[in-house]
Amino acid sequence: MTRTIQSLHRYLLLAVALLPLISLPSCQRKSIVEDVRIESVLISELKMSDKSVPELEKTLFSIDHRKGLIYNARPLPKGTKIGTVKLKIVASPDALPKVYIGGVEQPSMSGLDTVNMSKHAEGVRIVMQHRKNASLTKEYKLKINIYDRDPYTHTWTKSAHPAPASATNEDIVLSRLVDNGEAYYYFTRTTSERHLWRASHKEPELWQEVTIPNALDSPIVDIVEQGGRDAILCLQESGQQACYDHANGGDWAQSNALPGRASYLLGNLYHRGENKPLVAVKSADGVHFNSEGGIRVPAAFPLEQNARLSFIVEHHPVALLVGGSVADTTALAYSTSNGLDWLTPHDAGVVSKIWPSDLSGAMVYEPQDHTILLVKPAARPKQAEQPAMRAYVSLNYGAMWQQLTEESILPSLYYEKGQKHQQGLALYRGDDGRIYLFGGIKGGTPTLWIGQPIRFKL
Repeated sequence: MTRTIQSLHRYLLLAVALLPLISLPSCQRKSIVEDVRIESVLISELKMSDKSVPELEKTLFSIDHRKGLIYNARPLPKGTKIGTVKLKIVASPDALPKVYIGGVEQPSMSGLDTVNMSKHAEGVRIVMQHRKNASLTKEYKLKINIYDRDPYTHTWTKSAHPAPASATNEDIVLSRLVDNGEAYYYFTRTTSERHLWRASHKEPELWQEVTIPNALDSPIVDIVEQGGRDAILCLQESGQQACYDHANGGDWAQSNALPGRASYLLGNLYHRGENKPLVAVKSADGVHFNSEGGIRVPAAFPLEQNARLSFIVEHHPVALLVGGSVADTTALAYSTSNGLDWLTPHDAGVVSKIWPSDLSGAMVYEPQDHTILLVKPAARPKQAEQPAMRAYVSLNYGAMWQQLTEESILPSLYYEKGQKHQQGLALYRGDDGRIYLFGGIKGGTPTLWIGQPIRFKL
C-alpha cells in the first residue's frame, strides 16, 4: 500500500510539472489573438489638410496608444483658423472610425474623409470600432495645438557696448553681416567709404573696426564668410578677391581666384573643409551664374539687395537669398546647394507673402527647432502707417513663410508706425541662443539690442 501511494505521489508531481508545458500553446494562442484584435482597431497614422492652411498638411501628428492621445508636438502658428479639413486615418480595414466634436458625432461624408474642425477646441474624440465585433473599440483624444502667441517672442535690452558706428550712416549703399563660425563680420559700403567690423563668438557684443589697407588694387564691394577658420573673402571692384585672415594675425592677401571676373558675390558653400564661393558674372548679354557661359540670372534675382543665409541641411550646405519681387507683392526666396541651380523653393500662389521692399532684410537660423527668422523692412514713404519692420518665420528652410507679430519679436523702435528705415540692418545669433539686432533705422545712436527668446510650453 505504501509503495502504491509513493508511485501515485510521483505521478502527481510529474503531472504538476508538465501542466505549464501542456497549457503553454493555449496561452500563446490566446495572447496572439488578443494582440491581433487590439491592432485591428489602432490608428497607425493621422493626417489633415486644408487649402487655406498650408502648414496643416505638413504637420506631423504623434500617436500615444497608451494614453489614447493624438497631438501635434510642434504647434501651428498663432492665429491659425481650422475649418473643414480632409481627414486621413490610417488603420486596419476591420476598423470603422467615428469622430465626435464637442460630444456630437460627425456625419459620414465621403467615408468620413471630410470633417468640419472649426470647433476642435470643444474636444475631438475618435472612436475606432471593429466592424465584426462592436464590443472591441479604441478611443483617442485628438488635440490640435496652436500657439497662443508667437513662439519667437523676445525680451529686449540694450547692450552696454555700441553697435558698429557705420550702421547709422544714412548714405549706406550695401551692408552685409556674415558668420564664419568663429566670428561675425559686418561690412558697409557708401559711394565713398568702406568699413569692416568684427566681433568674436566669445564676445558677440564687442565690435571692433578692422582696417582695410589702401594697398588693395581696388575697393571692396562685398564680403562672404570663409569657413573653417576666422577669415572672410572679399570681392573687389576689379573682380579680384581679397582675403582677410584674422587667425593669421590679421593678414590681407589678394588673388584672382574668383571665376570669370565676378561682379557679384552671392554666398559661400562651405562643407567638409572646402569653400565654394558663389558668384555672378557680367557679360555682353547679361549676368550669369559662376561664369560667362553659365546659366542666365533671372531679372528678378536679388544680386545685391538680399537677405542672405548659409546653413547645413541633412549634411548638405545650402545658401538662401530672400529678395526680388513678383508683381511687386511677394519677395522671392532663392536657394541652392551647388551654386548653379538657384531655385525658388515655393509656389508664389500659396506662400505667405514677404514684403518686397527695395531694402535687404536679415535672417538668422535657429538650430534648436530648425527654423529661420527673417526681419524685413516694410514701410514705404507713401505707406507711413505701416510698421517699420516685419518679421517672418519659415519652418521648412524658406519654402513657405508665416508672418509674425512685430510687437512680440522686435524692440519697440523697430515696429513703430512711420519709422524711417535705411540700409544697415543686421541680425545674428549668439552661441548662447540670444539674438542681436542693430541698424536699419534712421537717426539715433548705434544701439546694439540683445533679445532673449521666451520659450514656453502650451
